[in-house]
Amino acid sequence: MNPLTIYQDALNTVSQAVLVGDFRSFTAMIDLPYLVRTADADLLVQTTAELHPAFMAVHDGLKSRGVTHYERVARSADYVDRHRIEGWHHTHMLADGQPLNRAHASSQTLVQRGQLWLFSEARYDAVKGDRWPLTFSNIFDAVDTHGGDAAP
Repeated sequence: MNPLTIYQDALNTVSQAVLVGDFRSFTAMIDLPYLVRTADADLLVQTTAELHPAFMAVHDGLKSRGVTHYERVARSADYVDRHRIEGWHHTHMLADGQPLNRAHASSQTLVQRGQLWLFSEARYDAVKGDRWPLTFSNIFDAVDTHGGDAAP
């Protein structure tokens, strides 16, 4: 299958889960341990419970801003081996069709586990944060100031 299609499908699933606050669907797409790279550190998330505070920070941030569409559009994705895809995408936050941020690039790595493609690594270069969980401020200061991607 086309790696760009796989990457986009995974982005769509996770983005929708974050927007509606569906933590179960979100975590079903994450391969643990999950590596999150920020501008300040490489952060390793070991458990599903550790994902929850950052997930809620993003969900609550989108909700408080009136985001109706949280779109991450794949720009490139390639197999780096048979069971690993690395890609990058642009993130858009819209409220009733109006952009709330400048589109910005981030990257993710997917790994194949059986028939599923799961996120195993994220890179958010504009996000400042040297400890997990990332907070509302870590995530949305980057979006507001630098156009950085909202994590997780």
